[in-house]
Amino acid sequence: MVYVIDTARAPRGTIAEKPLLFVLLVTLTLSALFVSFPQIDLAVSRLFYVEGEGFPAAKIHALNTFRAFGQYFPLTLTIVLVIGLVLKLLYPSRPSLFPPRFTLYFASLFLLGPALLVNGIFKPLFDRPRPRSIVDFGGRDLFVHAWGLGGDYFDDRSFVSGEAAVVVCLIPLAFFVPAVWRVSVFALLSLFAALTALNRIAFGAHFLSDVLISAGLMGLLAIGLAYLFYGRAGSKTCDITLEAAMTTLGHRLHAHRRQAIARLSTTATRHLSLAPVLLTPAPSTIDDRKP
Repeated sequence: MVYVIDTARAPRGTIAEKPLLFVLLVTLTLSALFVSFPQIDLAVSRLFYVEGEGFPAAKIHALNTFRAFGQYFPLTLTIVLVIGLVLKLLYPSRPSLFPPRFTLYFASLFLLGPALLVNGIFKPLFDRPRPRSIVDFGGRDLFVHAWGLGGDYFDDRSFVSGEAAVVVCLIPLAFFVPAVWRVSVFALLSLFAALTALNRIAFGAHFLSDVLISAGLMGLLAIGLAYLFYGRAGSKTCDITLEAAMTTLGHRLHAHRRQAIARLSTTATRHLSLAPVLLTPAPSTIDDRKP
């Protein structure tokens, strides 16, 4: 299977010409909007809140199943990529299951995005309680607007959405399929991401700003990494270089494994050869002759 990204220059004056700048402007605009009008978050979350019941959508089995699918699908992709990498190292003479840049791109996207940026930086930094935890919706905490630092330390934080970040990171898959399928796959993955975000809002787990700003941040990261791995001059030779490096690494690992097995075998043989000597009783120093 061959993955191809069309890196030809986009028509001048279009959004596709500078997607990174476009996504940055959208993210900044959304941030300014939610900071200036925080009641938008409250109004949207209130649509799913029922007095005395909280957020009843969280109890619907079908919606919980959909949430589980949104969690396990990206995990499955990650496992498949890891398996492809392991197979290449186990059988270095064979071509990689996936192009090396494809594996490296998505590994970097998931590690730098949901893992580091969201859960490693934003979650510990911004003390924003979830909708179901604030006084307005039957909780104990005070509402904190988007990008608000809060001030009370607690574990269950809302800004930004981790699950929304994970599913948004799947959208770049659309640019690795044949050109005739890209629009359809992009639309389906975008719809999946939107439904996942809506699901989190309906559960009272995130505000609208949490999921939209999270999507914007992941979009910035995805486009930046795409430029790094695919957009630069000469980047097409990267797959050949990475393939050769992985092949060399695989052969070296095989050589180290054979050497380790040989040393282990030699050590075991030496101990076994010494075993009869060790088991032979020492000569007695007591004179056993009869008086």
